[in-house]
Amino acid sequence: DTELLQSLLLQVPRRLARCSGKDVAVLLNALAQIPGPDDPAATTGAGLRPRGVAREDVQRALDAVALRLPDVLPSSDLLTLTLVLNAFAQLQFTQKDALDLLVEELLGDESRFQHMTPRQLAMVLNAAARLQLYEPRLLEALLAQVRARARSFDAQGLCVVANACAKLQLGVETFQVLYTQVPRHLARLTGRQLAMLCHAWAKAHQHNDDLFSLLALPLAQRASGLAPHEVAIVIYGYAHFKKVPPELFGPLLERFGTHIDAEAVSVADLLMVVNALGRVGHHDSQVAQALEGYVRREPSLRNLSPQALATFGLTSPS
Repeated sequence: DTELLQSLLLQVPRRLARCSGKDVAVLLNALAQIPGPDDPAATTGAGLRPRGVAREDVQRALDAVALRLPDVLPSSDLLTLTLVLNAFAQLQFTQKDALDLLVEELLGDESRFQHMTPRQLAMVLNAAARLQLYEPRLLEALLAQVRARARSFDAQGLCVVANACAKLQLGVETFQVLYTQVPRHLARLTGRQLAMLCHAWAKAHQHNDDLFSLLALPLAQRASGLAPHEVAIVIYGYAHFKKVPPELFGPLLERFGTHIDAEAVSVADLLMVVNALGRVGHHDSQVAQALEGYVRREPSLRNLSPQALATFGLTSPS
């Protein structure tokens, strides 16, 4: 209910004085779950009455919380600091003073990182990546823990950490360490997780023939259950390294064609696939048909690479 949420948000500044660090963490994570007015989740019930809240209302509450952080963070434990950072990432709250204070608290006690659970380490890394926290001391501390504790990640943790490391560009040695854990989890990885790993190595520009050979068969076996974006990032990942294994691309493009027929493919995912196929010179008739609709709406073709234009027989107006 929009009115109830707005009333509760108005209470935030006046109630914060009595809040502990754990209270603040719970509050922030609750704020992160509130849909905006344009969020698909913001309409519900028989009357489809909006229950989203304007970003400005949430922002006022966040600003009030940020002012309270210097009082509550010094006495907060590692779990609380992790939850606060994770909530800021979900909310895309990038106020520099608040983030600097949070990072200083994380780094203030050297033993904190040694006591992180694998889940907490994955959460902090993921939040740092989403918030683009390139603080050298934080990255060095996180990197040391990833290398020391890679074996303790479960399948989902490994995928989250790999994608965070890719966004933060944490280097060859880190991905070599993470790769050693992939065979151990391979049989249990879902299609989505396989796609995440494929995308992470490509995004980080970490060439690894053994990894992509290892992922090909399980990806082909799970292709029929992949969502449109998952298919797109797998095709992107392989094409990034000029790999077009037919035993994988066949099932992937068949699945993508099913999504095209169901009108379930976003423009962003279509363009990702078109440009990836252009990179390896691979033409697909269903992708070409879907591309025709995009070309009619966007005749400038500004989002297509020269290789994609050549592969799909298009000519740029310029």
